[in-house]
Amino acid sequence: DEARQHLFEEAGVVIVKDSSANKCGVITSSYEICAAMMLSEEEFFDNKDQIVSEVLNKLHNYAQLEAELLFREFETYGGSLPQLSKVVSDAVNAATDSLSVALESFSAEDKEKLLPLFRFHLPQTMADMSFDKVHERVPAQYISNAIASCLASKLVYKEGTKFVNTLPKEKLASVALRYVEAEHQIATLKIALEGTEMPEKEKESILKLLEAGGARTALGVF
Repeated sequence: DEARQHLFEEAGVVIVKDSSANKCGVITSSYEICAAMMLSEEEFFDNKDQIVSEVLNKLHNYAQLEAELLFREFETYGGSLPQLSKVVSDAVNAATDSLSVALESFSAEDKEKLLPLFRFHLPQTMADMSFDKVHERVPAQYISNAIASCLASKLVYKEGTKFVNTLPKEKLASVALRYVEAEHQIATLKIALEGTEMPEKEKESILKLLEAGGARTALGVF
């Protein structure tokens, strides 16, 4: 870490730390585990090419989210990219741990509301083929951990590390649940807006504002 910091401060070298650069490798491993639990060997090999293609698209999107967050926070708060990689990882891990604990006391109904987060994380073909049997094929604890990880990542990558780190741990789960509900409301508003008659430039601007901060604004948490 010290060597990276000196390279950045004295030579202006931009370094992306391994915790960010190798994040897609960790995600790929999780997909391998999910495939082993959710698909038979025959189902996997019959759909291997499509699943691999979808995994690559997912990894591209996740890598883009990581890069955008790192450089956004670098431009806003300064510091160095290696430091910010650690800040991002720590924020995601801390939020995941808090949510994992909180989910233990959630009702079955509230957990089901969050289950689509896990489904969306998976390659579409894998989810389409097996997600209706997720409770039969995947241990309950694994599902809870996956939901916590997906929700923590959503909050950090969409709203930034400062938003998550400043939330009291005891309130993180309730805010996260409200955030998901607010996202559903924003999605409904966007669909309604797209069907209205108004200048396209103004419509596009409103849609971008809703996408950028609509859920957080709806929460009233700044």
